[in-house]
Amino acid sequence: MHIIVSRGTIFDVVRSGGGVRTLNGIDLEKLEEALRAVDEQWRDPEKRTVLGRRRARALWRGGMRSTVRTGSGARFEVDEGLEPSAGEPTPTSVEYFIGSLAGCVLLTFVYLATLRGIEVQDAEVSVEGELGNVCNFLGLSDEGTPGFTKVSLTLYVRSDADEETMRQVFEEAVRRSPVYRTLEGCVSLSTSLRVFR
Repeated sequence: MHIIVSRGTIFDVVRSGGGVRTLNGIDLEKLEEALRAVDEQWRDPEKRTVLGRRRARALWRGGMRSTVRTGSGARFEVDEGLEPSAGEPTPTSVEYFIGSLAGCVLLTFVYLATLRGIEVQDAEVSVEGELGNVCNFLGLSDEGTPGFTKVSLTLYVRSDADEETMRQVFEEAVRRSPVYRTLEGCVSLSTSLRVFR
């Protein structure tokens, strides 16, 4: 099913009895309820500051490993990979970093497509980053920066929507992505879109 909503949002279709209850795996009624609750919190100055706050704590686990706990209760392991380990590899901090960029832009894109009533059959974001000087991180050099100097991001999407519409949603997703916008101005960022039918 492909619904293009020229005015308002997909919620107008749901309320009019259009039969659509989920789109892109998102329950539209629950989404509308959540958005209403966020909007209500945002209008209350006392609750507004809490709405945007995020927290994380890292606990050292010995060697070059840590466990990160987030304010939402999620946990994940970080391993800088300087020592061989048995079993599944654990992502490094910089892999989580570029992974969070990929995830944030992808989910922002799907969310915005859903609001516009656009069905997304498949989507993937690929991110590649270049660290300035890994030796700086390791204390072997004071030259350059240990951080990323360039990051490129490509969204691959399959949808029946025309390419110009997908480009507009992608540009808005990049503009609204908290992780992308945090990086903007700090590192050279490039983006591209590939639409498949």
